[in-house]
Order: sequence, then C-alpha cells, then structure tokens
Amino acid sequence: MRISIHRVVMPGLLTLFAAQAGLAQPETYPDGHGSSVTFPQGDVSFADEVVHYDTGSKKPIQDARDPEQALGTPDYEKGGKRGYVSLGCGGELVLKFTDNRLIDIPGPDLYVFEVGPAIEPTALAISNNSKDWIRIGRIEGGKAEIDIAPYVDGDDGFRYIKLVDLREKCGGKTPGADIDAVGAIGSLRHIALDSSVLFDTGKYQLKPRASEAIDEAVAGIDSQQLQSVVVAGHTDAVGSAESNQVLSKNRAQSVAGYLIEKEGIPEGKIEIEAHGESDPVASNETAEGRAKNRRVELSVRTATDGEKADIARIEILGIWRSDNNRQTTLRKEDGSISGDYTKKGGGHIQGEFTSETVFEGFWIKDDSARACDTEKGGSKYWGNLRIEFESAARDAFDAQWSYCGDTDWRGSWQHAERIL
Repeated sequence: MRISIHRVVMPGLLTLFAAQAGLAQPETYPDGHGSSVTFPQGDVSFADEVVHYDTGSKKPIQDARDPEQALGTPDYEKGGKRGYVSLGCGGELVLKFTDNRLIDIPGPDLYVFEVGPAIEPTALAISNNSKDWIRIGRIEGGKAEIDIAPYVDGDDGFRYIKLVDLREKCGGKTPGADIDAVGAIGSLRHIALDSSVLFDTGKYQLKPRASEAIDEAVAGIDSQQLQSVVVAGHTDAVGSAESNQVLSKNRAQSVAGYLIEKEGIPEGKIEIEAHGESDPVASNETAEGRAKNRRVELSVRTATDGEKADIARIEILGIWRSDNNRQTTLRKEDGSISGDYTKKGGGHIQGEFTSETVFEGFWIKDDSARACDTEKGGSKYWGNLRIEFESAARDAFDAQWSYCGDTDWRGSWQHAERIL
C-alpha cells in the first residue's frame, strides 16, 4: 500500500507553522516505555507530514495502517487508543518537517519513538529534498536517540526522515516497527512567507503589507541567541527556469534587506539562497499548488548549549537484504571499509573495494564452526569474502565465502538487494 498525504495550509499573512515557530516553548514528552525526553522547541519539534508509506510484505491490521499516527507529539498509551502506525514487515515510512529542520547540535539530534510490546529496529536515512539521502543506518527500537554528527556537514538542515523496517520481528497483528512519533531535538526554526503577501506578481519589491508579515514572522526570536538566518526564495514553474531563478534571488534579497534595515539583524548573520522552481512543495499543475510554491522561507538558527565533539566522519554505503533475510551493512570511516551482517548471530566484515563493483576482504564470526591457525581482526574465526555488485550503483550483489585463507570458496550468500 502506497499513499501520499499533504496537509492543507490556509492562506493568510503567514502559514500556520510560521506562527508556531515564534511560540515554541520547551516541553517534556513520555517515550512510551516509562521515561521521557525534553524538546527545547516543544510541539514544533515533531514531524508534520506523511510523504510516503508502504506496508511491506506482511501488512498490519487495518487500524494500525494510518501513517498520520506518526505525526505530531508522542501520544501512545498502553491499553488506550492505537496512537502509532505499524510499518509492516520490511515496510517504509517517509515523514517531513514543515515548521522546523533537523540539525546537528551537541548530543542527540533526533528521537524516534518506537512503541508496542515488541521493540523492532529500523534503518534510517535523512534528506533535505527527498531525493538525495544520507544513510544513518540501523537504529534500535524504543526511544532511539540518534546523533547525526558523524554523517552530516555541521550547518546542514534536513526536512525528510525515512524509516525502513528491518524484518527482524514480523509476527503478530502489527508486524514491523510501530512508530509513535519522530522529533528533532536539534532543529532550525522554519518560517514560510507567502509571496502573494510580500510581492506583486512577477515583482520583487516588497508591498506595503509585507512589513506586517515579516515582523510577525520574526517576533519571538531572541536576538541575543540568534546565530544565523537563511533566506531562501522559491517560485512556481510558470515561465523559464532562468527567469524564475533570478526572481527567487531578488525576492530573497528584498526580504534579507528588510531584516537588516528594519529588524536590526546583522548582515553577517544572513545568508541568501535562490532555488527558483527547483524545490516545489506542491504540484505546479494546479493554481493552489503554484501558490504554495511561490514563497520565501526563513531558517533561523539560535545558539545551543555545549560544544560539539570532534567526531570522525562515517559514510554508510548501504544496507542490503538477501533472499534468506541476511542483512549486510557496509560503512566507510577514515578511508577504511568495514561492516556487519546479521544471520545466526551475525558477524563483522573488513576489506576494500578493488573496483567499483567488487569488494574483497574477510568476515569474522566468533562462533564460527571452524577455527583458523592465524588471526584476522583479533579473531581465529574468519574467512575470505568476495562481494560482486551488479552495477556501480551497488543496488544488488552476490557473494562468496571461504574458511580461513582457503582459496576454494566454501559457499555463497544468497542474492541481496539494497533496502537503504
């Protein structure tokens, strides 16, 4: 089952989420497992929109298939209303933040509230445009705390969250992970201004009424805590892409100028982005959709407590699942390739890509059936491994393995397909 959901925002000086951003207050929420977590921006912190939902190979019962149950604040209560959506066995859920952006701050940045009687793991990825995904990898169930620092550039903000059930517990009426809420504890305030309020059609000079909209948008922002404001211009797809790009830049500059001259925000704290028609939030096929796409967005970053640790960068190259449900993860850290696989206890992988499509190395599994005369990775239980991908995209592979340093392959891993 695949669905797309978009909330309708009523017209006015500001979209509803702009007003919410100015009123954000710290709140503490239950995690569904007897403890709690505090979000500095309160209700604004949580995902607002369902972009995609696919229940996977084994579907949950009907009343556990409402993906909107994963939106907003945590509301699961044992014995009460459902309050969560089940992903199904191998299912996928993509959520969007509209009034904030996930960012990296000191400590945990993202919380995924997984509830219910069984705790099921998922694979996680994040994106700013729902096209280019950064893989974070496997996360555990319950109140999963995720620090995105090893995977992202420090100043990036992310609007989209993808969760994929890892098919480790597929029984019962609600198979797969049960998602109550997803919240960004580290987040940018995100404010969207309707271009029809700010500008006349095709123009970039601010209308007299625009000052009221901008003043309301930035009300409540603590100037002492302000670190930066990104002003991003967006258009619909009417006209040429080149002219829309120029218009979006000019409109962003007009709003930035107002923030500097009238609101007193230092010019050095303002960054301008021009997206033209490249980042629509609705269909350009309808008048209503085009109106939503014509906007100027403000992303406001304020100071956070503590300092970020100097963390080594990690790139998750992918997670693949084989026909017999073995899951293989490969990651790159400080130029080295390593990974894990799950099957009968699972093990570790080390090696290198000898070409774009071939990985050669060895596996380590401490409870392996055969001990070697020599050690690899500090263990005598190891063997050679060769993974051959079907293409440079590395979406699927076949693999062969042996014990110890044997030159003859002992067996093969079943064909594996990318799940993240």
